[in-house]
Amino acid sequence: MKIGINLLGLRPAMIGGVETYIRGLLAGLCHVDHDNEYVIFANRDNYATFSGLAENFRLERCEFAAGWRPWSLFVTRVLGEQLYLTWRAAREQLDVLHSPLDTISLFAPCATAMTLHDINFDAVPEATTAFRRRLARILVKACARHATVVLTVSEFSRREIVREMGLAPERVKVTYNASGRDRSASENYWPGLARKINLRLPYIIALSSLNPHKNLGSLIAAFARLRPEGRWQLVVVGHLPTRGVCLRELALSYGVERAVTFTGYLSDGELTLALRHARMLAFPSLYEGFGIPVIEAMSLGVPVACSNAAALPEVTGGAALMFNPRDPAAIASAISRLLTDERLRERLIAAGYKNARRFSWSRTSEQTLAAYRYAYAAKNRRSLPVDPAAAPSHQMQEL
Repeated sequence: MKIGINLLGLRPAMIGGVETYIRGLLAGLCHVDHDNEYVIFANRDNYATFSGLAENFRLERCEFAAGWRPWSLFVTRVLGEQLYLTWRAAREQLDVLHSPLDTISLFAPCATAMTLHDINFDAVPEATTAFRRRLARILVKACARHATVVLTVSEFSRREIVREMGLAPERVKVTYNASGRDRSASENYWPGLARKINLRLPYIIALSSLNPHKNLGSLIAAFARLRPEGRWQLVVVGHLPTRGVCLRELALSYGVERAVTFTGYLSDGELTLALRHARMLAFPSLYEGFGIPVIEAMSLGVPVACSNAAALPEVTGGAALMFNPRDPAAIASAISRLLTDERLRERLIAAGYKNARRFSWSRTSEQTLAAYRYAYAAKNRRSLPVDPAAAPSHQMQEL
């Protein structure tokens, strides 16, 4: 098969887990698939960030940008994805065109695969305006219904997509995420990093994003209940939300501003070191289609206290201390236990290592290849291949 992968909408270092998925998937495909031919459609912002691809992968620079202003979105998502990629798919004689960013080229002449990570625009309405939420629902639903196959990252998301989008269950395939952390990051950089971003041991680490569904306001409220001054530090890594309460002002209002550090965006190596040295990861998200950071922390031997919402119980597999993300008292109790109970910490660290081994980008890539074969057969009206990704997963049993 000749397979295209649409990365026109990928803006580097901005979309967290989705970018980790894309890069992990490409690395996995390079490792497991030396037979099919791939054409990667990059934009001018992300083109230089891809290197070391296998010989059967060709990287194409397309003159589009991945900005989020209305005009840039129109140029990339409409002119780029709907017109330019339709033309390129025909010119390249693609068999499958995979779009991993929640939309597809509706008029592509080949089979189309679309990764829909979750439907948080419906589940967390406060994350965006009512107009943008309606627009996202219309566009994503149209793309999902038109795609030959829809990929998603957990059984939870699969059930949500089938129900909310009205899709036939056999058209929605689960391809789990994995850890994006490079465990070989050198400890030589740790002292300098600690000084650079003001890390003081022991600390709790939390991951932020532009979307407020990470629920860090509730985490700061819970942290304040622990009376942390002089004992614990809360380290918030990543871009801060563009909507909702200002987290810096919230920390000030609770009187914990000196115990909370906002690092901003960290490189992959810096984030690996910051995670590795943390006392624990606190992950109070209201909604996750998967939740890559919990697996990354577990793979580094860091115990996790996290939300009991959405896909997180499925993904953590009993290896995390769970809490109600809308109850700051419950969050504070879980954090306090994981900070101080050594037997609990040891048990969760061991369980976390075991849980993290259930997921790998090679396995994700094999599941994705099965979905490509399914899409190609469906488009060409051939007998559909047996799809192991559609069978009930034995990986996801609780530990």
